[in-house]
Amino acid sequence: MQKNQVLDLTVASYGAEAEGLCRHEGMVVFVPGGLAGEEIRAQVLKVQKNHAYGKLLEVITSSPARTEPPCPYYDSCGGCSCQHMEYAEELRFKQNLVQDAMRRIGGIDLTDLPILSMENPWRYRNKAALPIASVEEQPRAGFYRRRSHRIVPVDQCLINTRESDAVVPVVLSWMKQNSVPAYSEEEHAGLIRHLVTRTNRQGELMVVLVINGTLLPAADDLVFSLREELPSLHSLHISCNQQRTNAILGQECLLLWGQEHLVDSLCGLEYRLSLLSFFQVNALQAERLYLRALEMAAPTTRDLVMDLYCGAGTISCLFARHCQQVIGIEIVPQAVEDARHNAAFNGIDNAAFHCAAAEVLMPQLVAQGQRPDIVVLDPPRKGAEAPVLQAISQASPRCIVYISCHPGTQARDARLLCNQGWQVTNACAVDMFCKTAGVENILLFERR
Repeated sequence: MQKNQVLDLTVASYGAEAEGLCRHEGMVVFVPGGLAGEEIRAQVLKVQKNHAYGKLLEVITSSPARTEPPCPYYDSCGGCSCQHMEYAEELRFKQNLVQDAMRRIGGIDLTDLPILSMENPWRYRNKAALPIASVEEQPRAGFYRRRSHRIVPVDQCLINTRESDAVVPVVLSWMKQNSVPAYSEEEHAGLIRHLVTRTNRQGELMVVLVINGTLLPAADDLVFSLREELPSLHSLHISCNQQRTNAILGQECLLLWGQEHLVDSLCGLEYRLSLLSFFQVNALQAERLYLRALEMAAPTTRDLVMDLYCGAGTISCLFARHCQQVIGIEIVPQAVEDARHNAAFNGIDNAAFHCAAAEVLMPQLVAQGQRPDIVVLDPPRKGAEAPVLQAISQASPRCIVYISCHPGTQARDARLLCNQGWQVTNACAVDMFCKTAGVENILLFERR
């Protein structure tokens, strides 16, 4: 197989990013935009040892699951890789993604895995992070092209809230008027790196500028423009990130105007969120996720629950209403502060929160004799650390509820737990990241 070669292919299934998975003379070829069952024509763009990447040139035989993407940036933006699929096909892809990862990596069969869909899978995303760069000598905000750091300028995003879209032209206009330079990743120069927004269910808007510096010029002008154009503006912050890194937010944050925290609600409880606190990006689906996790765990008023990677305490506070005590562990100090506030604000007095790495504190607590009845963990994409899983097994709770946004690392950790005497007795996928290739999944483990 050669670069630029044109091939007629049959799409057999999907890759992890929803690209069409084809085979040609023993080589796997990934073609974004291809749908399972289609006959397509593609140009080879990159050849590696065991697989290749291609560009869709023509759909020869179209799938009935194909639909016209409503977003004008779909072909170039690397975000929503499922917009060319009917929603039912997108859900099938995500079910198969989880099932395949569990089977290949975890050795676990999840036949008939249910998936919770969304009635209206658009305009759901309450947090957005848009890189800002100079395009044709003008500051532009957008998203990265697939497998690159080249920005696709975007005027609106159909999965973000409309409040988030409205911020972009105000910030870019302020940059032009005040000659504030956009950040250049190659040169590590310029000031404005990212525009981050967070909205709550009331439409209130937190705006964050991530800067390659410590001071924001003409800050008063920006505050005035945002307040003038955006009645729902709640606060303006800067996050200082002067490192050569792909991480978006820096460690130092400063409030320029408004209130420090945004308040949002889930499952009848209210949560205070600081800039660095984790909160699910899809509030409607997060409610369904947490209620299904609660149903699986079935806590009683005698149970001690441990909530690992607890963030701002969303799961902890929900479980606390149904159990004797909750212990939450979180490494981000601001999130722990929010979690403690949220418990008190919601009248919850049976939840305690510790600021520590789960892989450090969990083994210590178990060594001291702590024996939870239920363990809930919702780790970042990299999954849970081995000491965490070992400590959980040593504690021998009645059940483990493992929530994850990455099927691969969840399957890896599931294999470790199964090797330690656990088995998966229930599972449910949740379409948390509609129109993208992302999916959330819950696994319930009980002793074999």
